[in-house]
Amino acid sequence: MRTNTFLEKLSNGEVVTGSWLIMGSPVAAEIFAQGGFYDTAVMDMQHGYWHEHTLLQGLQVFLNTSTIPIARVVRNDVGEISRALDMGAMGIIIPMVNSREEAEAAVAAMRPPPEGERSLGGIRLLYYGDDAFSSESCRQIACIMMIETEEAVERAEEILSVPGVDCGFVGPGDLAISLGCYPERGPVHEEALKKIVEGGRNAGTPTGILCRSPEEVGHMADLGFQYLPQLSEFRAIKEAAEENAKAIKEALAR
Repeated sequence: MRTNTFLEKLSNGEVVTGSWLIMGSPVAAEIFAQGGFYDTAVMDMQHGYWHEHTLLQGLQVFLNTSTIPIARVVRNDVGEISRALDMGAMGIIIPMVNSREEAEAAVAAMRPPPEGERSLGGIRLLYYGDDAFSSESCRQIACIMMIETEEAVERAEEILSVPGVDCGFVGPGDLAISLGCYPERGPVHEEALKKIVEGGRNAGTPTGILCRSPEEVGHMADLGFQYLPQLSEFRAIKEAAEENAKAIKEALAR
């Protein structure tokens, strides 16, 4: 089974970087896959435009690269999780996890019996090794719980203590809405983030957060977060186009 370097780096206490892919384009994903710019790439099915057929194509472009492909599913559902795993996702991000019971259900969906309820299937996993469904190999699948409500903040340690949970992950926008501080965020949001990091430390589970800028990546690392994805392919294209258009105007004005 392919070694999950995302999990390896987390266990070594290293900061893990990542891109966030929302456009549903395997071609755009291939740029990040072949470039090897970041440790991970998240294909976002919840708020992005990935669907089953495009997710499969997206996962295929990461197969023989150093970048670990992760899928954020729409909901905590064994069917959705199983389909993403059968296609070859090396990690699953579960949104809106608010209790220990919900975390346990997500872990069970990623583990074969007797530890869980994952069904045997997914023929392309043969490319990952003949033992892709052994209990040991399934532990190479990163199980990532999203902490993004006031309720989840208070239960962060409880959620992140569930055996099999590899990482807690903050959805900063939804958390701000839940805390009543959207879009400014501010001190209330910052204190909640500190609680989540502390809960993760107490549980022995690393935490991460989606960042808006390289500067915010540095700040969140200072707070104690380890998993810090930041750039989306949409933003990369938009910002490059804006800079290029500005440069063209300046060149023509000379």
